[in-house]
Amino acid sequence: MASPVRATAVILILLVEQIFLFSNVYSERGIESLIDGFRPPSVPLIVVDPYFSVWSNADNLYDDWPRHWSGSVAAFSGMIMIDGKPYRFMGKSTDLAGNVMKQADITVYPFQTIYMFQQDGVQMSVRFTTPSFPGDPFLGPYPVTFITYEVSTIDGVKHSVEIYYDNTGEIAVSDVSEKIVWSREKPSSPGYVMMRIGTEAQDYLGQGSDRINWGYFYVVVEDDGSVNTTMGYSTTVRSAFMQGKGFPQDDRSLPRPCSDNWPVLAVKWNLGVVEHGSVVSKRITLGYDQVYSIRYFGTAMPPYWTSMNMTTHMLTYATVLYDSFRANCDQLDDLFVKDLTSKGGPYYATIAALAWRQTVGATIQVYNNLTGGQWMFMKEISSDGDINTVDVIYPSSPLFFFNTGVTALWSILEPILVYANNETDKYGLDVSYNHAWAPHHLGHWPVADLSSNRQENMPVEESANMLIMICGISNSLHKLVDFLEPYWSVLKIWADYIVVSLPDPGNQLCTDDFEGPSPHNVNLAAKGIVGLAAYASLLRNANKSDEAVHYETLNKQFVEYWLKNAEDGDHYRLQYDKPDSWSLKYNLMYQKAFGFDLFPDSVFDMEEKYYLSKMNEYGVPLDNRADFTKTDWEMWVAAMGNDTMFDAITKAVYKFANETPDRVPFSDWYYTSTGKVRGFRARPVIGGLYAKMLM
Repeated sequence: MASPVRATAVILILLVEQIFLFSNVYSERGIESLIDGFRPPSVPLIVVDPYFSVWSNADNLYDDWPRHWSGSVAAFSGMIMIDGKPYRFMGKSTDLAGNVMKQADITVYPFQTIYMFQQDGVQMSVRFTTPSFPGDPFLGPYPVTFITYEVSTIDGVKHSVEIYYDNTGEIAVSDVSEKIVWSREKPSSPGYVMMRIGTEAQDYLGQGSDRINWGYFYVVVEDDGSVNTTMGYSTTVRSAFMQGKGFPQDDRSLPRPCSDNWPVLAVKWNLGVVEHGSVVSKRITLGYDQVYSIRYFGTAMPPYWTSMNMTTHMLTYATVLYDSFRANCDQLDDLFVKDLTSKGGPYYATIAALAWRQTVGATIQVYNNLTGGQWMFMKEISSDGDINTVDVIYPSSPLFFFNTGVTALWSILEPILVYANNETDKYGLDVSYNHAWAPHHLGHWPVADLSSNRQENMPVEESANMLIMICGISNSLHKLVDFLEPYWSVLKIWADYIVVSLPDPGNQLCTDDFEGPSPHNVNLAAKGIVGLAAYASLLRNANKSDEAVHYETLNKQFVEYWLKNAEDGDHYRLQYDKPDSWSLKYNLMYQKAFGFDLFPDSVFDMEEKYYLSKMNEYGVPLDNRADFTKTDWEMWVAAMGNDTMFDAITKAVYKFANETPDRVPFSDWYYTSTGKVRGFRARPVIGGLYAKMLM
C-alpha cells in the first residue's frame, strides 16, 4: 500500500484536477436569479472563521451596528458625502451622519453579499466578498474579506462624491475594557497603505470565550491619490469627514481601553466628480492574523497561510490579487446559484446560498507544523463551543461533498482520527483514548486537550457518523483508500461496536440530546445500519470483499428487525417500544446519496406521506415530542423525498428564514408553528441544506 505522504499527494492532485475542471465549467455560466425581496434573518458581511465573523441583524445596514455572530457589537461604519451632504449607510451611532442613504436592495450569494443604496441621484453598491473556498490550498486559506464600493449616477447629472469607512477595536477584543494598540505597517509592495489594531496583552489561545483577544485586525487600501487614512478617536475622525475637513493626524495616546473614545482605523476616498454614465470603484481589504489559531494537544498551530507568507505579504498579495478573487467569487456564485436552482428551485437556491459562508465560516484552516500539511477545525458555534464535534460535522457534510470540498472534510476528520488512534503524544500531550467507539469532540475552542473520561459519549451516533463521512470521501476520490492506512484498526473497532449495539441501540444518546433520552431509538438504529454499510463499502474499495460480506450479511438481519419492530401502521416509530410515536428518519439520507441497498423504497414512500400530514406553517417537527424542528434534518428528509415533499419543506424553511422575528444568523432549531427560534445560531450544521445536491 502507498504511504500516507503519497496518499496526501494523490488527494491534492485530485483536488487540483477538480479545480481546473470546475473553472472550465463555470466560465460559461450566466447568473440565475434568487428570490427577490428575501429578508435573511441575519446577513453575512465578514464571515471568515468563528472569531472573524460579522453580521447585520437588521433589515437595513444602517439600522444597527454590525455584530459578531454571538450578538455583541463589532462596529464597522460607512458614510458617503454627496455634493457636500453626508449620509450614513452602515452602522448606527450619534456621531455618524443622521441622514441615511436609502437602502434599495440586498442579495446574499454563497460568496458575496451585495447591498444597493440610492440617494440624491447617486447609486452605490456595497459588496462584501469572502473567498470561502474550503480545502483549496491556493485560495482558501486567505483570512480576508473585501469591501467594494461602486458609485454611479442615476439622474443624468454629475455629482461630487466621497466615501468613508472605519472600524473600532471591537473586532479584536473579548471585552471592550481591554487595552488596545494600533499602528501602521509596511506593505510588502509599494503603493498600498496598511493599518492594524489589536490588544496590548496578546495572550495567544489564553481564553475560551467566543470573541478573540489576540492577533491583529488589518485594513489595507491602495494608495491611489484619492485615499486618506488615519487612526484616532471615533468622534473626532467621523466629525472631520461629515464637516468636509481633512483627517486629523494619527492619535498616539496608546495603549488604552477599546471603549475609551473608541479608537478607529479610518479611510476616506475622494471620488471627485462622478460623471453620468461612469462607474467609480474603490475597495478595501480586511484581514485578521490570529498568529495562533488552535492548540492541539500541546502544539499551538498557526493559520495555514503562514506556511507560505508573512502577514504583510499575505495581505498585500491578497489586495493585489483582488481581481482574481473577485472573478472567482463572481463565477462561483453564478455556478452555485444556477446549479442550486436547477436542482431545487429558487426558494431552495436562496436559503442554500445563505448557508454557505455560515458553514465554512465556522472553520479555520491551520498549518500542522509536524506534518507540514493542512488541518481544519470546526467550532460547534453557539451550543457548546466544542472543537470538531462529530455530530456537528456530520450534518454539515453535504456541503463538503458538494463540488471540491471533500479534501476539506478529510482535513477536519483527520485530527479526530489521530486522537482516536492515540497519536497525540507527538504533539506534546500523551492523551490515551480508550473507548470502543468514536470520539464526540476534541476539546473546547480553541484548545483541543480532551481526555477520554470527559467525552460526551454518543457511541453509535459518532461511530456511524465517522464511517459514513469517511466512506463518502473515499468514494468521491475515485475509491481511494490509501489515506486510511494508519486508521483501519480504529475503523474496525467502531464497526464492531455498532454490530454489538444493533439492532436495538438501547439507552444511548444521539445527536438530538437536547430533547432528552430516547432509548431504543429507531432513527439511531438506522444510522448504525447505514454506518455499517459505509464500512463495508470502504472494505470493498480496499479489495477486502470477504470482510465486507460479513458486515453486509449482519446488516440484512438488522434491517429485517428494524422493518418488523419499528413499523407502526402508516409510519415508523420514534422508539421501538413506543407505539403511536414518530420521528424524522433523516439518518436514511446517505443510503440514497451513496446508493446503498438497505431499506426498501416503501419505507421512504410511507414516511414521506406521514411527514406531509404533520407539516406546520414553518416546517415539519423533529418528532412527536415537541413543536420544534431542526433545519438541517428536515432538509435532509426533504432531499430524500419526492418533489411535492421537497417543495413543501423547502418553502416552509424559506418562510421561517424570511419571517422569523428572531434576528440571528440562520438558526437550525426553531418552532414550526410560530417561526420563533428555540435556540442555536450561526451553526455550521446549516450546511445540511446541501443534501439535495447529493441526490
